[in-house]
This record gives sequence, C-alpha cells and structure tokens, in this order.
Amino acid sequence: MRVQSVAVAMLWISITAACGAGGNPVANHSTAWDQVDPSEFRQPLPEPALWPTAHAPTSSIVLSQVASVIQTAQFQIIGTEMAPRVQGQIGAQVYHVDGALTIKQPALELQPWNDPVWSAGPEPDIDGRGDFVLVGSTIYVRGNTFNEWQTVTGGDPYWGVFADINPALWQTTPNARVLGEASVDGSRAWVLQLANLFGLQFKAWVRQSDGYPLRYTASWLNAKGSTYYVNALYRRFNSAVQIAAPDMLNRGIANPGAPVALPSGSVTVTDVEFDCSGTVSRRPARGDKFVLVTLAFVDTGPGQLAISPDAWRLYGDGVNGAPPIETGSSGTLQVQALSPPSRVSGAVAFEVPEDAYQLLVVGHLVGATAVMSAGLPMLPNGTLACP
Repeated sequence: MRVQSVAVAMLWISITAACGAGGNPVANHSTAWDQVDPSEFRQPLPEPALWPTAHAPTSSIVLSQVASVIQTAQFQIIGTEMAPRVQGQIGAQVYHVDGALTIKQPALELQPWNDPVWSAGPEPDIDGRGDFVLVGSTIYVRGNTFNEWQTVTGGDPYWGVFADINPALWQTTPNARVLGEASVDGSRAWVLQLANLFGLQFKAWVRQSDGYPLRYTASWLNAKGSTYYVNALYRRFNSAVQIAAPDMLNRGIANPGAPVALPSGSVTVTDVEFDCSGTVSRRPARGDKFVLVTLAFVDTGPGQLAISPDAWRLYGDGVNGAPPIETGSSGTLQVQALSPPSRVSGAVAFEVPEDAYQLLVVGHLVGATAVMSAGLPMLPNGTLACP
C-alpha cells in the first residue's frame, strides 16, 4: 500500500460501511480507451467458502479467546489501492506489504513497500521504519521515507482500516456476530463480522483450535464509488516484536539554499555539481561520476554542532544510500565540532552512475534528520555526463 498524505487521502476517499464484496467487479464502469477496466477492482484475495453452523459461540467468546492467546503477530497485506489512469481516471492496482503488531500496548507498523516512483526497486529506506505506525491511540503517517511524519489522533475513518488489522482494537458491538465457519489453509475458523467505531464493517477469521486470528478483510469506497480491499494474513504469533513511536526528527525535504534547522544552528545545501575527472587520489569508475554536495553549517548556539561527512547518504535514480567517499580534494568537509557563532562550509563527495540526476542527500544528525534536494541539471537527451 502506498500511503498518501492525510490531506490527499481525505480528498479522494469516502469511507462507507461496505465490506466483503467478494470477487465481483464494480458495476457501471465503461471499458472505453479513456476509462478504467472493471476487473481492476476485483477482490485480489477471494474469501474462503462460508458454511453455517448451529453451534457457533458468540462473538464475545471468540474475541476473548483471541485476547487471551495473542501477544504479537506478523502479517502480510494483499490489497488494492488507487492508481492513476488516462484522462484523469482513477483505477486500481494490487499491492503487497508486510507488517507487525503488538497487543499489550496496541501498536502496529507497516514496512516500506514497492513504490512506482522508485523504478529501480523498493522505496528507499532511510531510517528502518515503515510509513504507517500505530502506537496506542496515535497514528503516524508519511508520504514516503523522505517526508516528515504527520500524526492522526482521535481516530480517522481511512487510516482506521489499517489500524483495525490489530486484534486489540476488535470490539463486541450490538451488530457483531459469528457468520459461520470456513477453512483457512486447512484449519477450521470462525468467521466474525465486526464494526469499528466509525461503523465500518470488516470480517475476521479466527482459528477454532487455538483462537489465533488468520485473516482480516475490509473494503472501502473512494469518492467515485469504486471499491478497494484490504486483506491481512497473520503469521508468526508471539515472536519478539517491538514497535516504538517514530523519532519525528525529519522535517521534510528542503530545497538547495533553504536551511534545515538543527538544535544548535542550521545546515544548507549551497551547491551541487558533478565531477567526471576526480582527483589524483581517486577517479570515478567507468560509467560513474562524482557528485559533490556543498554543505554550509552555522552554529547559532546554545551548544556545539558536531559535523561529520559519514553522517550523510545519497538517494535517488538508482542510488540507494550511497556513502560518502574520500577524493583527496582540499574542499572536502572535515570532522569537527563548531561552537557559536562559528560557521563552516565543505563538500561531501559521492560516486554514482552517470545518469543519476534526481537525488536527495540525507544527514542523520544529533536532534534532526536533514533531507535536502541535490538534483543535478538535466542534460539534453543523448548527451553523456562524462563523455
């Protein structure tokens, strides 16, 4: 699932109480060249066959068994999300993403997923965290790993679909009921229909033999009435899982020339250039170039500002966390500690492929994560950066 910002999500999404539309496509979709294909909206993980039973327990009994046996779990989501199509149409595409949860203090985290923006592979991961985290009653979301975290408190109808994957949030309401039985991977399971605090209905499959949850399924509608699905398949119960709140040190992407605030001053990207020649000490490998990012630090107090080139990494265009290199240049940024009101400037060098241009430089600094654009000027088509 490619999590969007809260503002974008709430613009496009209108949650309803729809649930369990099975494998049926959404009706009334044209298949003309400028329209989406109805087959895109089918449930990507059809529900197991349901059969009634005369001796089913109540939903409260099943949920109490779940609460008594599960402490942690890992899971995989197989769902559908909105995807752009021609003429401004919104279609659907299938996504897979892993996650983990804890019960005692309700917590849940979705791991980074493949993002179409990053054509070279999975979304770059600058901090080892996913882009959706639930801790207690607070949800933390971000557009991708380079953006600042936003917090959602007091509940949210869209993000609640993902928070409800955690069985700690399952409640017995007047409309909760056991629908019957099903077979999930060879195990007999009770099939429950539940609802969250927004009235959104969802289904849960709970193994009869031990009370472990096996599957969660919910669906939601976007503003145009198209149905999207969220399915979670649970596994690896009661293993070691720890989920803490994000550190909130990332303030978002800054453009060149814009300072990023630090606890004792600021840092700014003042120049970005590529170097095809290198120095006497080191030259770029064939097909590579050096990218020189000049950083300017200002210490305005109250304390010292620790500076180290090793704190920085480069991302983008087939570059995933490239570390700095030593070129022997006299203008290289040096390890040091500034005291107010000092300032210093120096270059950090990275070796990247010749065609790498859309770049971001990330610094993990004391009290802040600096994410700054380091895009290089694009050359005319067919022109090599390093002829």
